[in-house]
Amino acid sequence: MKIDILHATAGEGHRKIALAIQEGFTRLGPSTLQLRTLDSLKYTDDLFQKTYTPFYYWAVRHAPNLWGWSYDILDHACVYKTLRPLRSLTNSAHTKLLLEDAVKNQPDVIIATHFMPPEILGRAKLKGLIRSKIVTVITDFFPHTFWVNPGTDHYWVMAEETKQELVRRGVPESIITAGGIPVAAAFKPTGRKIEILKKYGLEENRFTLLLTSGSFGLGPQEAILEELKAFKDKVQCFVVCANNKELKAILDAKTYPYPVKIFGFIDFMPDLMEASDLMVAKSGGSTTSEALAKGVAMAVMEPIPGQETRNAKLLKLRDAAFFLKKPEEIRGIVQTILEDPATLSKKRAAIAQLARPNAADDLVKMVLTDG
Repeated sequence: MKIDILHATAGEGHRKIALAIQEGFTRLGPSTLQLRTLDSLKYTDDLFQKTYTPFYYWAVRHAPNLWGWSYDILDHACVYKTLRPLRSLTNSAHTKLLLEDAVKNQPDVIIATHFMPPEILGRAKLKGLIRSKIVTVITDFFPHTFWVNPGTDHYWVMAEETKQELVRRGVPESIITAGGIPVAAAFKPTGRKIEILKKYGLEENRFTLLLTSGSFGLGPQEAILEELKAFKDKVQCFVVCANNKELKAILDAKTYPYPVKIFGFIDFMPDLMEASDLMVAKSGGSTTSEALAKGVAMAVMEPIPGQETRNAKLLKLRDAAFFLKKPEEIRGIVQTILEDPATLSKKRAAIAQLARPNAADDLVKMVLTDG
């Protein structure tokens, strides 16, 4: 069997989810499996590659409200119906290499963790150019209309709420599985909390926070660290600055009256989640699914308008997270948890109901059985 897993490097989440699926196939698939994991943006022309991801980064950093407005407007059926032919024409013009590769390789199954490949390849399938079964893994908790494309054979989604939203948009219920967003096996709980705390020189009996905000390194980590001084005898922190070197330099130059460990871009996030009691982060689909799988409670910072807002909506519906709009609100959250540990236990129970740590394996088993 030939399987292509297609993602796009517009944010880190689509790639991480693709790699989690690849890991599942490597672990569970037969030795004869022909598996490729591809960045679909590398199969577009130079103009598309130079503008697509940089524009997204610029928008979420410098014009988040404009990004959110355009995200919501394009999700209206009447608006998208008008613009869809133009989007299809533009995508076709820039993605000829992606189509040519699929036609040449003719995979048995195409699994997409970004909405662009199914739009291109779904149309190609309807024209008879490819015969592949197309599985779309929706990496947001609620779908945007961009995710719904003719030619898709199956949708793999986060939760029952996601599934029902797709049904409302006209997708047959029989081709939707609410199996959870795939995460790497490293995000399953290991029971190594104390060992990891000791590794980084932190204390077993302090309340441990993990401050992060995705691959962009956006967020008020500096202000939150200042607020936590109110609990200097009770807390300790991991801070992940990701690609934000300026933020890391600022934090490295400071001293705090409680233990703080500061990192740049890392590859050991599962360990930091394992060792933490509360994770302060944005509500990106991949990061949130990883935290749910680990069982660590989140305090969701004001989300970027658009997909992060919709992800936060599901967490609110399930009462599976804390929320803060301003850095100073972290004080009330931490104070409540320290005074009433049952508050955190309640969140963890809701997390357990929503988490799908075996999503990657379950998706792989479905594809190998039905593919």
